[in-house]
Amino acid sequence: MELLRRFTNEPPDLREFRQDKPTLLVSWWCAGYAITIIAFRVCGRYVRTEKTYPEDTIMLFAIIPLLIRTALAHVVLIYGTNNTKIDGLTDLEIRHRELGSQLVLATRIMYTTWQLIKISLWVMKYSVSMYLRSLTESVWQRSHQTMLRYLHAFLVLTYLATVISTLAECRPFNHYWQVVPDPGAQCRQAYAQLFTMGSMNIITNIALILFPIPMILKSRLPQKTKFQTLLRLSFPLLCISLTAYQLYSIVSRHGAQQRRSLLASFDLLVSTFTSNAVVLGSLLRDRGYKKEKYK
Repeated sequence: MELLRRFTNEPPDLREFRQDKPTLLVSWWCAGYAITIIAFRVCGRYVRTEKTYPEDTIMLFAIIPLLIRTALAHVVLIYGTNNTKIDGLTDLEIRHRELGSQLVLATRIMYTTWQLIKISLWVMKYSVSMYLRSLTESVWQRSHQTMLRYLHAFLVLTYLATVISTLAECRPFNHYWQVVPDPGAQCRQAYAQLFTMGSMNIITNIALILFPIPMILKSRLPQKTKFQTLLRLSFPLLCISLTAYQLYSIVSRHGAQQRRSLLASFDLLVSTFTSNAVVLGSLLRDRGYKKEKYK
């Protein structure tokens, strides 16, 4: 019964913005380090090869939703949302929280905040799958190409499922940003979106771990290189662990927006690192294709 109560009804305690300032700083810190990782990957490969790769372009594109998400999360943390206890709120605070709730909804619908996080993750995962083809070209078969297309289609479907869960959870629609009276847990906690996003994130990470294993094992790479490559490709296990903790932590705090924003920022940084680990590893070890003057 205690677990069920965590899923329903009771909103989190009222928080002031000064309590959320550390979360705001961490969000920008994570965004800055994520951009640094992407820049190091793209610039490092370009310096070595003097050419751009499609997966690098995709990774650069991921910076756009990353910045938009962080900027909107900034405003949401300042104003708050309707997922809070409403006793003692002034008219101005209610209007601010209505605007914050609308921004949260807008970010989930219009490729920002939570949905932009997922776009970033999907984009990063897509770039990893493209990199695998160049890594295992000697054993790449038509069946692998077919499996890769299915994987890409699955990534798109997971994103669509998250969007649908965001739009379909609360009725009537304007209760998404209603503060007074309490619109109910279903309209302010967004658990359907949280669990859809979390479960899909775990499934796609597992798929991306398992997909390249047969190709790596059959490739002509040295045994040590195979082991190192598989080790780097297993980094999404970090994302799986973080997502599992994210679900438990957010629910135990009644869906508090501060906790969601904080863990989402960490999740985005970890996902950026894991998605770029293979390429960064080859750069640091001075392996892979490079122009003649660097040989």
